[in-house]
Amino acid sequence: MSEFKIPGIQVVADNAVVRKYLIKSPRHVLVLSVILVYLALESYYLFFRFHGHIQDLSLYRSITSKIMDGQVPFRDFRIEYPIFALIPVLIPGLLSQLAGGSFESYACWFVLQNLVLGVVTAWMISGLDASGKALPRYVITTLFAFPIFLFRFDPFPALLTLIAIVNVSRKPFVAGMSLMASVAAKLYSVVLIPVFGLYYVFNRDTRKMLGLMAGIVCICAIILGGIAWLRMDAAADFMHYHLLRGIQIESLAGGVLLLFEQFGGVELDVAHSFGAMHLVTSLSGPVLQCINILTPVCFVAMLAFLGWSFYKTVSISGTIPFRQLNAAAAAQILLFILLNKVLSPQYLIWLLPLVPFCRFRASLIFTVTLMLTIIIFPGHYYSLISKQLLMVIILNIRNALLIWLFIELSSEIAPARVTRSISAPPTPSA
Repeated sequence: MSEFKIPGIQVVADNAVVRKYLIKSPRHVLVLSVILVYLALESYYLFFRFHGHIQDLSLYRSITSKIMDGQVPFRDFRIEYPIFALIPVLIPGLLSQLAGGSFESYACWFVLQNLVLGVVTAWMISGLDASGKALPRYVITTLFAFPIFLFRFDPFPALLTLIAIVNVSRKPFVAGMSLMASVAAKLYSVVLIPVFGLYYVFNRDTRKMLGLMAGIVCICAIILGGIAWLRMDAAADFMHYHLLRGIQIESLAGGVLLLFEQFGGVELDVAHSFGAMHLVTSLSGPVLQCINILTPVCFVAMLAFLGWSFYKTVSISGTIPFRQLNAAAAAQILLFILLNKVLSPQYLIWLLPLVPFCRFRASLIFTVTLMLTIIIFPGHYYSLISKQLLMVIILNIRNALLIWLFIELSSEIAPARVTRSISAPPTPSA
């Protein structure tokens, strides 16, 4: 019989395997059809929706040009990102000078940089992938996320976050440095500090906790030293910038407000500010106040749940496995995304290295969520801005799937699920 091959790679032993799989159930044909349609759409978005990325890439290139002209960020000009975000922004700019420094060359080097970051992340996942399932899931979800993944610098902090989680047990100093570097690049991973703290407390490993803190302090010292040396007096202004932002159209609250408007429950306008689309309505103030109250309450409740889960797991098995720690980190980051008044598409990149280690259902939900996110942006963002009913529904389905994903991740943290998981990979150790 003939073999189904890609040069250098044997996908299946025989075409009969593919035929048997497809005719086994109509659902398999339906799923394959949906995937093929999505891949066709994704290819279209990559080639014909590139203009949706021009604003961000132009901003990155502008930052690079100012630095290469001798200006100092946070002193001579202000940017909306933390200081370590300059690393993935500046490297493509330096390399693009080899091709004349045009916008096109900068974009090409930026894409290449993210591909390299994706490969490095895949290499790290393969080293932890005892079951052989996490790496294929990561590759598939990353391919599905390409219209966002290739054009934002979020793969950089996502890789740093993965390095931190992997080294929590075996190299806590490295974990602390990587975690703080991630915080200094995108800030979101600051929510992992209490998760790591609980991990050490319930594992009764004070020495490693001190190692983590030493790594964090080391990076903080480097950052503060650089700020003082270069007199970057406005280095913390990016936090004030984000505090001033309103309800972004794609956020959980934004989706609910858009849905209410469809049924005559509220009147709202869409305004461009802070480089994104925000909703303007008489309910903006009360909704933002509700978010400000709900956020600390939810995080406290989440930490209480994590503490109880870690305590029960240690009581039963003696240690907290990597899979539970990974799920806890993913759930904590996702909670931050859900409660945020801003939910940009690239935020989902933060979960790309973590969700593949979770159960298949969580990976499936995450993959579908990514597909819907790409359809929204860069796919049909103007339809959402114009508040068309179909896009409003797709947005709220996407947000509902994120809530479902959070429930799935939380169930994976539960000690009963952890102790029943025989195939879970062990915590990386020295």
